[in-house]
Amino acid sequence: MRTESKPATHGLARLIEQVGKAAYNLGYTPGLNPAQWAALRYFEEATVERRTVTGFAQFQGTTKGTASQTIAALVRKGYLRRIADKLDRRVHRLALTDEGLGLLKTDPLAELSRALETLSEPERWALAESMERVLRQLIKA
Repeated sequence: MRTESKPATHGLARLIEQVGKAAYNLGYTPGLNPAQWAALRYFEEATVERRTVTGFAQFQGTTKGTASQTIAALVRKGYLRRIADKLDRRVHRLALTDEGLGLLKTDPLAELSRALETLSEPERWALAESMERVLRQLIKA
C-alpha cells in the first residue's frame, strides 16, 4: 500500500534501487561475480586505447586496485589476456580470449534486456533519456 506522506520521487527512487539490485544479482553466476561480468562487457565494448586497468577503473568508478583484482581473476580464469603496448612497455592492454567471448554469449544481463523488450520502443527511449539525465545528476553530486 502506498502512503501519500512520502513524495512520489522517493517511491520512484526505491523502485530504481530495486531494479538495480535485481540486475546486479543476475551477475552472480557459477564462477563469476557481477564485477567480473561488468569487466567482460567493458573489454568487449571499449576502444583499444581504453582497454587498460585504468580505463576499466575509471569506467566503473572504482580504484585501480579493485579493478586490478577483478582483471587478475579474469586473466587467471582464461577470459582475458594481457598484451604489452608496442610503444610503451609500461602499458598493458587487455583483450578478451575466445573463452571470454564465448562466455559473453551467456551474459545474464540478457535477462534484463528481455524484460526491457516488454516496453514499447517509445517507452524504452523515454526511459533511456530519463535514466541518463538522472545518472548525470548523480555523477555531479
